[in-house]
Parts: sequence; structure tokens; C-alpha cells
Amino acid sequence: MNKVKIGKKTYTVTSIAKNAFKGCKKLKKVTIKATKLKSIGKNAFKGIYKKATFKVPKKQLKKYKKLIKKKKTGFKKTMKVK
Repeated sequence: MNKVKIGKKTYTVTSIAKNAFKGCKKLKKVTIKATKLKSIGKNAFKGIYKKATFKVPKKQLKKYKKLIKKKKTGFKKTMKVK
């Protein structure tokens, strides 16, 4: 799903805000269905489960791996992007 509905308005997902999931220790799986993701904010995944997995669209795998694995996102080497 590339869109999020809030109230009566629908928005296209293009980024993940800074500190979006910061400190969510129980977050083990992150599924990104958006195909037009352009940025991931600083510390967006800092403090989540150390062996978390990220599931992304196959066509965007290479691009999203680069976005997710940036130093500032909070990604750790023990996490995987599929």
C-alpha cells in the first residue's frame, strides 16, 4: 500500500520521519509496501529489536537497502533487509 488514510484524507507515503520507531524494543518486523519511498529520518529505527527484519518490495530492494542501512537511521548489522 502506497497510501495512508487519516480521517477522510488519503496521503502518499514518501518518507519515514525521524525518531518514527525509536525505542520500540518489541518491533521485530517492518514491512514497507510503499514503492515511492524517498527518505528515512535520523534515528527512525534506533532502539528496535536488534535482529529485526525489513520486508520491502522486490523491485525496490537495492534502493531501499541503501536507504535503510544509512548510519543515521539506527540500522544495526544484525538486522536484515529482505
